Amino acid sequence: MKKKLALLLSAVMVIGSLPMTAFAASTNTINRIVTGTTDSLYRITPDTSKGESQAPVLNFAEKDLDRLPSSTTRVTFKATLENTEWNIYGTDDKEVPTGKEVALPAGYGTDAVVTVLSDTQAIFTLPVVSNEVNLPLEVELTDEGDGKVTIDPLDSVLTAGTYRFANIVGGNTSTTVADTVNIVEGGTAIKTITITEAAAGSLEATRENSPLKIKLTSGFEFKKNTPVVAIYDEADFKASANLPSGTAAVDGASMVNYKYSDDGQELYLYFDFQNAKGTTKAATFSISGLEVKYDDDDVNIDDVCEITVSGANTDKQSVEIGKATTYGVSWEAENKTLPILYSGRADEDVDTLEVTLKEVIGDSWLVGRKTTITFPEGVKVMDVDVNKTENFSTKPDFNIEDNVITIENGVLELDGNSTNKHKKGKIEMSYTLSVAPDFTGDIVATLGGAGVEDDMEVKVATAVAPVTVEAETNAVSIDYRNVAVSDILIKEAYAGALEKDKTLQLELDKIAFDKEPKVEVVEGDLKIDDVEKDGNAIQIKIKNASSKTASTIKLSDVNLYLERDLPAGKYPLKLTAYQTFDKDGATDPNMDYGSGIDGTEANKRHTGDDAETTDAYFQTSITKGDKDKGTIYFDKRSVTVLDDYVEVVTAGRDQDDSTFTTKIVIQVGANTMTAGKETINLDVPAYIKDGYTMMPVRAVTEALSNVAIVKWDDPSHTVTITFGSRIVKMTVGSDVMQINGVDINMSTPCEITDSRAFIPLRDLGYALGLNDSKINWDDATKTATLN
Repeated sequence: MKKKLALLLSAVMVIGSLPMTAFAASTNTINRIVTGTTDSLYRITPDTSKGESQAPVLNFAEKDLDRLPSSTTRVTFKATLENTEWNIYGTDDKEVPTGKEVALPAGYGTDAVVTVLSDTQAIFTLPVVSNEVNLPLEVELTDEGDGKVTIDPLDSVLTAGTYRFANIVGGNTSTTVADTVNIVEGGTAIKTITITEAAAGSLEATRENSPLKIKLTSGFEFKKNTPVVAIYDEADFKASANLPSGTAAVDGASMVNYKYSDDGQELYLYFDFQNAKGTTKAATFSISGLEVKYDDDDVNIDDVCEITVSGANTDKQSVEIGKATTYGVSWEAENKTLPILYSGRADEDVDTLEVTLKEVIGDSWLVGRKTTITFPEGVKVMDVDVNKTENFSTKPDFNIEDNVITIENGVLELDGNSTNKHKKGKIEMSYTLSVAPDFTGDIVATLGGAGVEDDMEVKVATAVAPVTVEAETNAVSIDYRNVAVSDILIKEAYAGALEKDKTLQLELDKIAFDKEPKVEVVEGDLKIDDVEKDGNAIQIKIKNASSKTASTIKLSDVNLYLERDLPAGKYPLKLTAYQTFDKDGATDPNMDYGSGIDGTEANKRHTGDDAETTDAYFQTSITKGDKDKGTIYFDKRSVTVLDDYVEVVTAGRDQDDSTFTTKIVIQVGANTMTAGKETINLDVPAYIKDGYTMMPVRAVTEALSNVAIVKWDDPSHTVTITFGSRIVKMTVGSDVMQINGVDINMSTPCEITDSRAFIPLRDLGYALGLNDSKINWDDATKTATLN
C-alpha cells in the first residue's frame, strides 16, 4: 500500500511540475515576434513620427469559446508582462491610469474595457468575435531578453499560458548564426549569419565611411567566395548608389557590395538600409555562401572560430561559427577561375583545375583501400594528369571507367621517426574531360570510397553550351500551310564554336518546315556553305569558322506546315546530331551520329587516324545502345534549346474565328455565369464602371471558345488572346487593343480588378469576333448575353 501511495504522490508531483500549457486544448498564437531595443513603443495605431511600431496581437482561438451561451459576448482575464510594461491608451487617446476601468478603442473590439493593476499587470474584458478573442499588446520594451505575456483565465474558458512576443536587445542590432560546423583545413561552408536591426534605421547608410565588418578569429580566414545576401522585404529599400571602387556586387542583393581584406580574415559589406521607401520596418538580412579555412601551423584541432560583427552602427558582437577539425584528408582545388568546357565536346587541350588530395593526419588515408573520384552523369574522363606525388614508395594506379576514377595499389613510405607510421601522402592532379551534348553547369569532383572517411566535393570546371538559340513562342493552328513563325537566332559562345565543315541541324518534333528559311550571318565572320530543308529539320553547313569574334546566325522567313491530326500542346526546338560517314565516304548504319570509334583498344577513349570522321555539330554523340560504355561518347543525339518554340491549338481552318456554339449569360455582381448548360464559378464578378459593363476577359473567353488561349505577361501588363487565326492584345491602362496587329479603340481602358483583367462588354465581344447582334444587354436585370 505504501508503495502504491508513493507512486501516486510521485505522479501528482510530476503533473504539478508541468506548465499549464502542456494540457491546453487551444491554438492560441502570437501573430508576430517583434525585435526592438529598450524603450521601444508598440501601439494599435502607431505614430511613426514618435518611433512607435505596430503592436503584436495574441489571438485566442479555442474550441471552448464556441460553447459559450449566446448571451455571453465577452471574456475577462488577467495578463502579466515580463521585460515589458503596459502602454495602453483609452478611447480619449490618453494613457490608461492605474486602478481605473477604462473603455478601449475600436482596435480591441466592441465594448472592450481594461483595468491596469500595475505597470506589468492588467485585467481585460474583451469581446468574442467568430469564436475568437484578440488582445493587442500595447507595450513598452523595458529590459533585454524575451518579452512575454502570461494569461490567467480567472473564471473564463480561456486556457492559461505564457507567450513570447518580443526579442529585446540592448543595442542597435542582433547577430545570430544558424548552427556551428566542423571546419577542416581546406575549407568548410559555414551556416547562415543573420543580422537584425533592433529598430528601423539602426544601420547607417555608411558606404565608404564605415562598412559592416565581419572578422574571423586569428588563424582562420575566408576562402573569398562571393557572399549571398538576402534582404527580407527588399522591395521596401532603395538600392545604394556610388558604392566604393574596388568592391564587387554580392550575389542576391542589388544594394550591397563586398570586399575581403588581403589576408582573408575580414569581410566588408557596403550597403544603404536607411534610404527606405517610407518603411518603418526594421531590416533583417542573412549572409550565406561563405567558406572558412585555416592553416594547421596557426590553429590547433578543436580551436573555436568566431565571427565578430562591427561597424555601420552595429553593436560589436562575437558569435561562434565552428571548431577546427579534420577528416584525415583534405580535398581542395586551386584558387583560380573555373576553366570552361563546352557541351558536346571532347577537347584534349583543356584541363580542369588542379586538385590536391593530401593527408592532414598521418595514416588517416587508407591507401590500401580503393579511393574514388566521381564526376557527374554527363561527364566522362578522358585522362588523369598526375602532376605531383609525395611520400609514395609505390605510386598508386589510376583506373578510369566512364565518369569514375579509382585510385588503388599505392604504398606510402615509412616515417623515419617511427617504424609503425607512414609519411603523409599527397597527390596533385588535373583531368581531361568529355562533356555530353546536354550537360551544362558546374562540374564537381567527389572524393569517396573505402579509402576516405567522408565524401568531399570540389568544383573543377564549368560546362557551357557552345551555341545558344533564341526565339519567341509561336501559337499556331492545325491544318494550315505556310504558317509564319518567329525568327531564330543562333549565337556562338566563342569564336570558332561552329567549326568548319560541320553541320548544324535544327529540328522540330512532328512539325515540318514548309520551305527553306532565309539564313544569314548577322554578326561575326563565320561563312555558311549550304542550307537544306529535310522535313522537320533545317541543316546548316559551315564553310569557314569565325576567327575574330563570336558569330550570330539568323533564320528568318520561317514557315511551318501543320498537319490536321497534330495534337495540341507545346513543341520544342532541338539541336540534333547530323548524319556521319566513314573514312570512305559511305554512310555507316552503326554510326549514324557523332564521332566514330574504330573499335580497337587504342581508340576506346580517343579517336585515332583510322577512326571514322563526322561532320556533325556534336562531337561526343553516338547511336543508341551500349556503344558508349567505356568510351568518351554519350548516347545522346539531341538537345532541347527552346521548350515551347511552337504551341499548337486545335482550331483549324474549318473553324472560323467568329463561330461560337456556346451561349454565355453573366449578371453584374453574380459569382457565377452560365456557359451553355454549365454553371461556372467566377472568382471576380462583372461590375459597372462609368456606365460601362466590365467583363472578366479570361473567364468569358475560355467559356466561349475551348480552343482559345489567354496569356498574361506581367512585365508589360499585357493580355494576349489566341484562337484560330485571330490574335488579340490589350494592355492594362490603354484604351487601344490590337486585333491581328490592327489598333482598335476601346470604350474605356483595360484594368485590373482583384488580379483579373476586365474590359467593357462590347469591346470584349468585338475582340472575340462577335457582332452587335450577338451581344445583348438587359438593363433591368443587369445581365449580359453573348452567343
